[in-house]
Amino acid sequence: MICFYPWVRLILLLGFVFGSSFPIIGESSLKSSLTFYASFDKGIDADIAQGDNRLFTLVDKKPKEGNHTGNLTQLAKGKGIKGGALLFTKRDAKWLFYDGMKNFSFDKNNWSGTVSFWLKVDPINELDPGYVDPIQITPNTWDDASFFVDFSKDGNPRSFRLGAFADKKIWNPDNKNIPEPLRPLVPAKSNPFSKDKWTHVAFTWERFNTGKKNGIASLYLNGKKEGSITEWNQQYSWSGKPHRILIGLYYMGLFDELACFNRALSEKEIRALHAHKKDLKSLIR
Repeated sequence: MICFYPWVRLILLLGFVFGSSFPIIGESSLKSSLTFYASFDKGIDADIAQGDNRLFTLVDKKPKEGNHTGNLTQLAKGKGIKGGALLFTKRDAKWLFYDGMKNFSFDKNNWSGTVSFWLKVDPINELDPGYVDPIQITPNTWDDASFFVDFSKDGNPRSFRLGAFADKKIWNPDNKNIPEPLRPLVPAKSNPFSKDKWTHVAFTWERFNTGKKNGIASLYLNGKKEGSITEWNQQYSWSGKPHRILIGLYYMGLFDELACFNRALSEKEIRALHAHKKDLKSLIR
């Protein structure tokens, strides 16, 4: 028989009765690690930003402040986890992005971090054919010093993957056509996406820019680890050009609660982000 001191029993009882009032993770730690947060509740610009909080559109390959997609992408009030969300309606809409400087922290040595967001989409019936990147973060292209998550171009169901591509001269120095199974990609094991339910997506990375093949990047869906990218020399230069947080590339569905952290969150913390199922601000206030 396990015996608890009276004060321990009281804490456990209060935690059971008022569960949501007792933090199950270090909220102050989460808050101090948060570098960027866009809730889309009051508008398209970020609620919290270490750098520029404005949303930009790529118009003729040049950034233009604001949403200039001709209403193909729009703020959907009342359609988010709580409050608003972004609704992407057409594959060929102009690309939207936030400036990554300070918002998406970068370290030249032993770099780590986390990205978190929510999607509501039916990949089979709501996405047009072709690759779809709900998020891509890079100063270059998708295969050169880039993070992204994507839906594969076809399949039933379409595979959802995390990509963590170091400098191209590092991972593909001969510029060969490398088959997808041999690239720094990891597919999700599950397929929880639905037009009726929100899916929480998170990915973390740690021990990047060490010069060794010890970097690891992990994909999570609805709080569960789906797989990891390992045994690559994850060297990202990111010098000379600004990196961008591109969102909704070829995507058609709802997108909400985008957050970036300057460290790799633990599995427990990611489970808590998913279990909260509300706006992030109410978790870290």
